[in-house]
Amino acid sequence: MTKDDFIKSVTELLKDNNRVLALVRIPNSGNNRNYFFLENPNQIGELINESNTSDSITVFKAINELNNGLVTEDFIKTITESQVKDNFEPEFLIVNNTYREYQEKGDSEWNTVENVNELKEVLIDNIGETVTIISEPDFYDEQNTFHLYVPDEYGVSKSGASY
Repeated sequence: MTKDDFIKSVTELLKDNNRVLALVRIPNSGNNRNYFFLENPNQIGELINESNTSDSITVFKAINELNNGLVTEDFIKTITESQVKDNFEPEFLIVNNTYREYQEKGDSEWNTVENVNELKEVLIDNIGETVTIISEPDFYDEQNTFHLYVPDEYGVSKSGASY
């Protein structure tokens, strides 16, 4: 996908959604991943401009959101009691950041959990924070993603150099 096509596609997606989940993978960094929510079309161009050449940006067309909100003891009780399965398939992804927070910190806070005990532990660690809990999306699913390797100043992406 070209940079212009990517920007156009994500902008259209944001017209129908008040936020979309983004994943940035940074090459040659030990598989460094950052999950966060984009909330307006201006952030797409900013993200691309502030990323390094060959960084991999994935935006998910749809996610399975289980819950979101401010983590309190009641929030933890409600979400853990509603999860009767011992293991989650796929794993749950807990995302703590918006693009602005990612931009300010230079990275994002997120966790994956495989069972109720891990879910409770992560939520306890995040009391007072706003989180979104989703079924972990597959970033290889081409039907559910828009994907861009950030091009260099000549417009060339080197996806082969990424992984």
